[in-house]
Amino acid sequence: MEILIGMGANGFIVLTNVIDWLRSRKLSMTDLILISLGLARLVWLAVVILCVTMVSFFLSTYALDHVHLMFTIMWIFTNCVNLWFATCLGVWYLMKIAIFSHPVFLQVKRRFSGLVPWLLLGSAVLSVFITAIVITPLKTGSSIYNPYKPLCSNSNESEIRKPAFTGNVVIPAIVQNCIPLVLFLLSIIFLIISLWKHMRHLQCDGIRASDLNTKVHLTAIKSLVSFAVLYLFSFVAVFSQTMLSRRIKDPAKTSVFFHNVSALYPSGHSIILILLNPKLKQAWVRVMHYLKCHLRKAPS
Repeated sequence: MEILIGMGANGFIVLTNVIDWLRSRKLSMTDLILISLGLARLVWLAVVILCVTMVSFFLSTYALDHVHLMFTIMWIFTNCVNLWFATCLGVWYLMKIAIFSHPVFLQVKRRFSGLVPWLLLGSAVLSVFITAIVITPLKTGSSIYNPYKPLCSNSNESEIRKPAFTGNVVIPAIVQNCIPLVLFLLSIIFLIISLWKHMRHLQCDGIRASDLNTKVHLTAIKSLVSFAVLYLFSFVAVFSQTMLSRRIKDPAKTSVFFHNVSALYPSGHSIILILLNPKLKQAWVRVMHYLKCHLRKAPS
């Protein structure tokens, strides 16, 4: 249910922005990032559903080396793309909303709109390289470490070759998540600093602190902080799954749980985006009103 709600929310975000794009023949950079992020999250949630389904009902097939490798690559790539696209959203909010008078910031802010499509494309290409770097240390000779193979064979786990649990495996997996997450957190910090300076300026001028600029700052900060909190839960789940897959005898039982926890941030944050974005919120209210009227007219 959590994953299906997330797919519905992300599908609504993508569909609403695409319809608005087709109607107005104009595509803002905010809408472009939201469309890209929504599509990436839809694909990632679909991969999570496939992984959970394979582990739950087709474990013998999932335990095959080439199948397990294919799902691992898809999971790492889509997760990486999601995080980098979310980082682009955080940096875009910073450039669009933050108020700083430094010449370098003003120059970057002036040109940032034209860089957004290239940043999204670069994020996808970078995710390919990061996926290759993370996957490489997991290989042992011509095979990949597969914690599910002992569950579907007569061999003991000790008989199956697996890489030593060293920094060669852990460090790339952590760096993959930490670099964009640090950039995302820096965007939040600078937005908070910008809000503090703006409110201080208003107080010095004797103006109420509840102006439109303050509200925009607070809305962006709420959206970014909620994502950061939800993603930290997902990061802990992914890291715990990586650790426990090499220590427990039955990784299939914990895999489903950790996949559900890791799916929390793309589902929960998409709902928060709908509630905080005026255009998406209005579209959601219209859809709910239409469904309510349609159900009332439906024959009992």
